Amino acid sequence: MQRYKCNISSSFFYFERRLKISSLIAILTLFTAIMTPSNLLAEGTDKMQSKKIIFETDMCTDVDDVGALAVLHALADNGEAEILAISFNEAHPSAANAICAINTWYNRGNIPIGIYKGDLADPDESSYLDALANFTHNLPINPTPSSLELYRQVLGEQPDNSVTIISVGFLNNLYDLLKADSDLIAQKVTELVVMAVLIDDPYNTVRHDLINQSEYVIHNWPTPLVISQHGESVHTGARLSETPAENPVREAFYQRFNEQYKGRSSWDQLAVLYGVRGIGDYFTEITEGKGRLSNGYEWEMKPGFRSYLDPRLSDSAYVRIVEDLMIKPPSR
Repeated sequence: MQRYKCNISSSFFYFERRLKISSLIAILTLFTAIMTPSNLLAEGTDKMQSKKIIFETDMCTDVDDVGALAVLHALADNGEAEILAISFNEAHPSAANAICAINTWYNRGNIPIGIYKGDLADPDESSYLDALANFTHNLPINPTPSSLELYRQVLGEQPDNSVTIISVGFLNNLYDLLKADSDLIAQKVTELVVMAVLIDDPYNTVRHDLINQSEYVIHNWPTPLVISQHGESVHTGARLSETPAENPVREAFYQRFNEQYKGRSSWDQLAVLYGVRGIGDYFTEITEGKGRLSNGYEWEMKPGFRSYLDPRLSDSAYVRIVEDLMIKPPSR
């Protein structure tokens, strides 16, 4: 009898131990399944917030604007960005159609486009915009609205403190918006990224006699404003020859370099990289020192308000990152 009791006790202990082990294995199996890379990626994708972007461009003479728009579309395909609108601050008649053709190539032909409708001193010619305008596209709004109209509409539809504006051209459209409705900017915009040289910028802040407008924007813009100036020595675009002939980005570089494929400085692409991904491992944000326009106007850096970027990577690393995005096929 004692032996029988002992067997019952032993059996119960054995069964209890097996139950605990089985439960532990089940828990470990479930935990492993949850924490696999694919599930982690899916979890991260669900939680990741796409950056809401308005792209402000002078796409006309240089071709880094085209490369920057390609980078922005690639980041949107990755789920990292939502392109709300594109604003053009030059005065070329083919620009809206060319921009729409690029958007259409990336299956986003419905992105609204606005253009500058004021007077612009000495408008520039383009070696590629007319060619791009012949690619497949259908303007989403016809006639094309002014950038000011578009900004007020698009920003008004967005949640507060949600929109990043990336400016890789002149500041005339932003000047008009700031003069017309600074409260809307303060309410809706979280950051303005400006591609310009920090000290005595020779082009984006002065071209077309716009230096006074540039000063007004830098001085009065109510949200954080970050200057992105690196990119001259980062040459990208040669690998666009690997992409289909139907790609208008490829055509822009081809036309810009007299029917050749060459690398070009990537100022605008790096501004987009920061505008969407932030400093990450790519940049250091500097919040001390001063910036200066060529008319003598100076402004001080201030954490959370005015700053500029210093590169953290080698030029070759930037080339690889940017060019991989520029040649990335559109999501179908």
